[in-house]
Amino acid sequence: MLFLIIWLPILTALALMASPIRSARMARDAGMACMALTLGAALYVFFHASAMNAEYTFESRAPWIPSLGISYHIGVDHLSAMLILLTSLVGTAAVGVTPLPKENAKYHYALGLIMVGGMAGAFASLDLFFLYIFHEFALIPTFVLIGIWGAERRRAAAMKITLYLGLGSLILLLGLLGLVWAVGGRTFDLLEIKRMLALVPLATTTQVKLFGILFLGFGILISGFPFHTWAPAGYGEAPPLASMLHAGVIKKFGFYGLMVVAAPLLPDGFEMWKPWVIGMAFVNLLYCGYVAMQQSDLRYMLAYASVSHMGYAFLAFAANTHLALQGLALFLFAHGLSAATGFGIAGFCREKTGTSNISEMGGLARKMPFAAAVFTMVAFAGCGMPGFANFPAELMIFMGSFQRCPWVTVAAVWTAVISAVYMLRAARNAFLGPLPEKWISTGDVDPVRRAMFALLLAALLATGFWPRLVTDGGGAAATYLVQQK
Repeated sequence: MLFLIIWLPILTALALMASPIRSARMARDAGMACMALTLGAALYVFFHASAMNAEYTFESRAPWIPSLGISYHIGVDHLSAMLILLTSLVGTAAVGVTPLPKENAKYHYALGLIMVGGMAGAFASLDLFFLYIFHEFALIPTFVLIGIWGAERRRAAAMKITLYLGLGSLILLLGLLGLVWAVGGRTFDLLEIKRMLALVPLATTTQVKLFGILFLGFGILISGFPFHTWAPAGYGEAPPLASMLHAGVIKKFGFYGLMVVAAPLLPDGFEMWKPWVIGMAFVNLLYCGYVAMQQSDLRYMLAYASVSHMGYAFLAFAANTHLALQGLALFLFAHGLSAATGFGIAGFCREKTGTSNISEMGGLARKMPFAAAVFTMVAFAGCGMPGFANFPAELMIFMGSFQRCPWVTVAAVWTAVISAVYMLRAARNAFLGPLPEKWISTGDVDPVRRAMFALLLAALLATGFWPRLVTDGGGAAATYLVQQK
């Protein structure tokens, strides 16, 4: 099943690029058929992993470079199975929602499928080498999609996101190599390194240095302050396929790495760097939240909102309580769904109106009632409204973090108020009020896209009413981190 989830999208992408297909609709249908199979396999893996008590399931290993201790070692626990399910959900919707490209459509969809396969491989990898390589495999198509199919300022955005994320990846590579070297340089296998460090932990000074490097690398990939400016530029100019997959899935890799690699293997380093994690949470929450309030462009507002909400995850990670980390697991899932839906509907509105300037829209609900309903639900989710998965996630983070980080938790609660201001104001100004004459002929969402938006919102509501679908899945990783404190 893991082989299918990882390699079917990649092999389909290669076949699509080599095929004589010229029709954008045929290319999209091929991508959707591939993602439907991938989503079915991801659902099976998720529910099977949730029902098992074993630490890892669907585990397999094949030596690749034995002399360096590198092997193709994959397997999933509850947390990684949840993120693979998120990848498949967002990937399926992104392929169906993205506008049909006028040129080179098969390459457009093929790059999206490569992103899906790469991230599934990264979440399933139990070898640090392949964990890094699969992530890079998913990241590179982002630059290409923005540079070729992005908006007016796509070239500057592609350059900026390439420089920032390239720097973050380079720092992360140095940290992973340093970790492997510190344990003897004989293996990249994550489980073997865990066993070695459980017997003989690294010196505190070594842990502090390595955790600092890993935290910086992962932090840049997450868009932590002050390295956050790539996200608004990248998401604001990216085509929906790239923004939905990156904001919804790829950004979650940073927290996955911190939860599974950095903190458990380097607990003393985690404790020493915790004040910096708390500071990053505070600044991301408030500063980026207030910046989001000032945005007049719908895509840029959603981008700054995404960066601001990452502060919730930093807060939960720093608190390191069982409740907060379960909330973090649910938050990663909820944020991935809501962010992908938001960027998808913003891309649709731009396609239909030719603008994403909120003040130039207005009254669109009269001609686009389904689109207005979708964005309103995204706004409610971003505010943390009960019924959506964001609400129990944020509530668990607040309750699990207050005792250890009281002031930052208060700031996080205030950020929910700030989010309500800019999200509901955008919904009002863009979709309510009088309809300008230039939008009279505008059409609503077509049936295929309606199904894709409904898929994301159904998952968001299902985990909102029944959060144990995800919180039980995040329990294993959460307990492990708490025990390592």
